[in-house]
Amino acid sequence: HYYITNNLRMVLWVALIVLSYIQSVHSQNYDLHFKNPVNTVFSTLGINNELQNLIRSPVNFLRDQLLSYSQQSVDSKDDDSKACETKVLSLVESLKTEESLKFVDALGKPPSGFLNGNTVLMGSYDTCTSMIKSAGYGSNYKPCKIKALMTMGNNSVGGTPLTWTVCFPQECRGGNFTSLKQGLLKIINSRWDPVHIAESSVVTTCDTDYNYSAGSYCAIVLISVIAFMVLVGSMWDPVVMLMTSLKVAEERKVLVNSEEGGAVDEIVPDSPAVQSKPVLDPFKSSTLGEVLKCFSVQRTVGALLNTTTKEGQILCMNGIRVLSINWVVLGHVYYIGLGAADYTDYISMWRKIPMAIIYNALPAVDTFFFISGFLVSLLLSKDLAKRGKFNAVGYYLHRYLRLTVPFLVVTLGQGFLAQIFIRGPFEDILNKGSENCNKWWWTNILYINNFVPWNKLEICVGQSWYLSNDFQFFIVAPLFIWLLYKSPRTGIAVTMTTLVCSTVAAGVITYGYNLGPSTVFDPNAANFTDFKLLYDKPWIRCPPYLIGLLGGWFCFKNLDSLKLYISRLRFITRLLLSVVIWITTCTVQYWVTFGLHNDMLKKTSGEKISLAGSVVYETFARSSWGIALLVQIVSCQCGLGGIINKVLSWKGWIVLSRLTFAVYLLHYIIIQSFIVQLRHPFFYKPDYEIAILYFGFLGMSYLAAALLFTCVEQPLTFLERMTYRK
Repeated sequence: HYYITNNLRMVLWVALIVLSYIQSVHSQNYDLHFKNPVNTVFSTLGINNELQNLIRSPVNFLRDQLLSYSQQSVDSKDDDSKACETKVLSLVESLKTEESLKFVDALGKPPSGFLNGNTVLMGSYDTCTSMIKSAGYGSNYKPCKIKALMTMGNNSVGGTPLTWTVCFPQECRGGNFTSLKQGLLKIINSRWDPVHIAESSVVTTCDTDYNYSAGSYCAIVLISVIAFMVLVGSMWDPVVMLMTSLKVAEERKVLVNSEEGGAVDEIVPDSPAVQSKPVLDPFKSSTLGEVLKCFSVQRTVGALLNTTTKEGQILCMNGIRVLSINWVVLGHVYYIGLGAADYTDYISMWRKIPMAIIYNALPAVDTFFFISGFLVSLLLSKDLAKRGKFNAVGYYLHRYLRLTVPFLVVTLGQGFLAQIFIRGPFEDILNKGSENCNKWWWTNILYINNFVPWNKLEICVGQSWYLSNDFQFFIVAPLFIWLLYKSPRTGIAVTMTTLVCSTVAAGVITYGYNLGPSTVFDPNAANFTDFKLLYDKPWIRCPPYLIGLLGGWFCFKNLDSLKLYISRLRFITRLLLSVVIWITTCTVQYWVTFGLHNDMLKKTSGEKISLAGSVVYETFARSSWGIALLVQIVSCQCGLGGIINKVLSWKGWIVLSRLTFAVYLLHYIIIQSFIVQLRHPFFYKPDYEIAILYFGFLGMSYLAAALLFTCVEQPLTFLERMTYRK
């Protein structure tokens, strides 16, 4: 059915093009209004006037724009404008040559369902990019996109993104595109009665051939060095181990005289001769051998798959970490898809209650802030109790290297290589990120990209704002932990004061700038004020981390005694306590996740949301989520988790939890790579198809994360241990 429908559509377009050409031959003023022959086709197919205008407009627009050029004075046109006008006029006017027919064929045309939201006029990317001079065409062609926000009919919600892809020769790219943009507004706003486009929303871009930059060469060199070390280390490890075992066996052979007076080789492990000779270990013979051993795949994969646990580990955190990163990936599947989305029934989709999990996936990130603060506090408190001092150099250097090396690999790859090797109709999604990385890559390794640049749209590696916040929290965490260790009352007072100040700041900023809850996805907003003021700023995002600091210190001081106290309670008391705890905490988490559904209903209906409600949510949501998590984790550790604790503590989560950091770094570019190369819009329906795509993205993310872990993260851990031993 899909194949037949598309072929019928192609036949219709060819027929319309041919008929338009026949009509244009008899027209003296080059008016492509498709009179008698085409109108007969329209009447036969039952196409109304509005759709007739939509179908005619792509070619009409080009002709009208060129005619407006011709009415300008010659002095007002530069050489480039004249060249563009001449080239496109010859293509639209003739429709005889293969070049002109392919030009029109590659032009984006209104698809079925346009008036219902299917507003991506794709065109043919492959046809356009195949038209180059070396193939016998008169010019090199590249796809260009005109993006705008348009309203249709009585839609009062704001607008629907429109993407129109046009295939222009090189003469028409650059500054000439400004006039074409203005022409688009004129044609659509005057001829398509139900459609209106605001001039301020129109953005035009053209695909660019990217050359290798300094960042690209750095990425290639770094990745090549890592690959070389992994290859050599993986070959060196088994070879040397085999040589070692052979040498050991040879050393343990002792010549023993037999009763017949002959001589045979017999293995005598406890022979004094053997015990007096040292066993050769080539890895300890040189630093190079030690370094190569760190990159051995056999060893790094073994470390990844190791599920050995130790007493006192909080195993339920493994499951929480994996489920949270899976939630983050799900939210980004929808978010990244917006760059190529089909907006059919778009508004109604967000009105469904389950969609709150998508547009309000930020609690998943707050979970990672909480876990980070909890583990830092717990481990540092244990270290202070054992050593009585704080090793600042080791603390900061360890964290910086463990984060920065894999982060740098991803930054260079995503920011400087992706746009060269990943090309497609929606490559502007990657191109913007590449431009940002050329300017702001250095903010990543300094972990200040949530401040510089101030505009979040210019961040290099979009998902990395979290790492900057986390590292900034990590820098100041020892101050709170030291106070909690030395003077618990003072530490609690300082931490709680900071927490209250953060929550109040979120409410004040929300009220002062009249913002809606930042976690609500607004399908109409082009204003990123909430991102700049609330979304990625540490003084707003710190409450879950601070609660984690308090929770880690509390568990260090009181968890054992709390376990003992609860174990002495009667079974019925423990059961009732467990039920109350889980019902209460899950209710709080339900409010944080789904509490914005009413706001979404109002936004998608064009109603004004309650400012008081927004202030309350922004003030208490993050802290509430962190407190609920803390209570749940403590309950699991004290035997009140039941089946939930058993599921979250499953040993299989241990392997996947080691990959969550790499998944966070890599899933973004994996999703983008798919979206960029689509030859059709990204469809949000049916849900079954989205589910298939999601699990595909998730699986690819974990596979790529396993590669990053075994080639970069774990070797770095081995190198760090080797350095400490020395």
